[in-house]
Amino acid sequence: MTADSDRSPAAKVMDEAIDLAIEGRSPYPERAAFIDADTPSAGRDIERAADEGLSVVLVSVDGSTRVLKPELATR
Repeated sequence: MTADSDRSPAAKVMDEAIDLAIEGRSPYPERAAFIDADTPSAGRDIERAADEGLSVVLVSVDGSTRVLKPELATR
């Protein structure tokens, strides 16, 4: 077992995003939270990111991603 297999899917995608950003070709928003979709805290993490105006890169166990962009809301 390698150390990489101990890392969450979101951590792996975030590292890839950093490498792509350095090369100037990241498909993800500059200010984003990378969140594992299958964790019990995912809902709270998404809410916290939205409250901070961050986009969310929601990462599934298989490494697939969905980008959620924050909307300005009035209360």
